[in-house]
Amino acid sequence: MNLLIIDDERDIRDSLSNFVQKLGHTVFCAENGNDGLQKFQDEDVDLVITDIRMPGMDGIELLRRIKKIQRSPVIVIVITGHGDMDNAIKALKYGAYDYLQKPIDIRELAIAIERSTAYLALREKYLQLKETFTQQLENKTVSLRGTAEQFREAFLQEVGLGEMQVHSDLMRNVVELAEKYSNEKEVAVLIEGESGTGKELIARLIHYYGQEQPDTPFITISGGAISDQLFEAELFGHESGSYTGATKYGRMGKLEAADGGTIFLDEIGEMPLGLQVKLLRVLEEKKLYRIGGIEEVSVNFRIISATNKDLKQQVASGDFRLDLFHRINIGHIRIAALRDRLDDIVPLANHFIRKAFSRQGKRFEGLSKGAEKILKSFSWPGNVRQLKNSMERLSILSTDCYFDQEHIADIIEQSSTDDLAGKKVGTLSCNEFQLPDDRFDLEKFNNEIIKRALAINNGNKTKTALYLGISRRVLQGRLSKMGT
Repeated sequence: MNLLIIDDERDIRDSLSNFVQKLGHTVFCAENGNDGLQKFQDEDVDLVITDIRMPGMDGIELLRRIKKIQRSPVIVIVITGHGDMDNAIKALKYGAYDYLQKPIDIRELAIAIERSTAYLALREKYLQLKETFTQQLENKTVSLRGTAEQFREAFLQEVGLGEMQVHSDLMRNVVELAEKYSNEKEVAVLIEGESGTGKELIARLIHYYGQEQPDTPFITISGGAISDQLFEAELFGHESGSYTGATKYGRMGKLEAADGGTIFLDEIGEMPLGLQVKLLRVLEEKKLYRIGGIEEVSVNFRIISATNKDLKQQVASGDFRLDLFHRINIGHIRIAALRDRLDDIVPLANHFIRKAFSRQGKRFEGLSKGAEKILKSFSWPGNVRQLKNSMERLSILSTDCYFDQEHIADIIEQSSTDDLAGKKVGTLSCNEFQLPDDRFDLEKFNNEIIKRALAINNGNKTKTALYLGISRRVLQGRLSKMGT
């Protein structure tokens, strides 16, 4: 693959170039945006890695110009400085495939390049299949439809839908609904279900299914992950100096970043009432004001919401607006708890173990009937997320390739002693938790949050830092103190 590296710092260019060449790729280098654009036009480039902040033409403008050039699809990965998430989001909006933060972790760089290589091959195959399908529409065969289906599955894997496994009638109905809603771009969809059932997975399916333009943004924000004070700024953005703690140059919000694509509002039931009014206005008028701004910003996006609460009950109690409820509930999907989808449990467990074994270079031989029976008898209060984490833990801790009831019983006991004792695991909310009367170990609590956040993000420190709302450096410091 041919790569173009653009950075105004020579040391960074040289180190990245040497590393990428060792991976077997051809490398071109440029020291600024203008030089980089010329190199891009002169050479056959598959992947561009560019810094955002450069003198003259910055990385954002370079990205916009590259995307306007009519040629084969090219992937652009941007490099951002510490705390420069505004520009990272802006770059994703304009079509960047991914971003890396300085200092660059060479392991993350290698993974990004590997994913880019796979994506380009996948995209090329997609274009070839699309052309073939158009030319042979009248004479299409079962074989061609099967190939197209295989490609569709590969594409869903690439855009974050690789965990999509459908075995029960309940989940088949959910997927069929999601695919129908996918074709109705103006329809707002509300997804209900317990934590860990896969609501974001279904939201991604609605966004990506049947999409000819895979570069449209899919932006997520969780109402339970940030404070009420920051919620409005995250949604609407702000102008420079509009409030204490605002960034110097202002920033766009998630709603603006989702323009042309989808905004996924997870845990929408946590949204403050005052903010619900403002969101409703944006949904009705397709315009918004940044905090402290005087100019209206036009936006056009699809909204998909998710909740693990009963919104009708919240409406009745006055905690959620009835008009907003009706506006976001045009399309509706309810995902059943895993304990109610017995046909999904064993196939999902096999899938998660096999995938974990594959990463470790081991061969999975199967589960005994007794093991399957225990899996199906457990209540799985954390649903699919808990099942996945349990199976991955099993693959790490065990040296066996075949698992019987003793293996499964042990791992379930480690996974949730609260559930085995008849308790139910809940989701932490800023407004709904109770402190003990005598003493609270804050450090231990923070460490546990970090561990669980790492598990949710499959050990990816960059994604975990974003999830927790802290910098990667701060996260690394806390992990060092924890001895992790």
